Amino acid sequence: MSEDEHKKLHPILNEVTKTYVDLYTNRPNEKNREKLIKLEKLLHEQLEKIQAATKENE
Repeated sequence: MSEDEHKKLHPILNEVTKTYVDLYTNRPNEKNREKLIKLEKLLHEQLEKIQAATKENE
């Protein structure tokens, strides 16, 4: 599976992965790192909501 196909099939997972990569590649910039940590938390919360809704609909 190509990277573009993966992005289309798994947009949330792709964003979470991008957030983690950004967190560790931009470590010298502390303010940016703090923003990314907050974004990671928000993405994780949204992912949990989506997973819970998916389980309810099954």
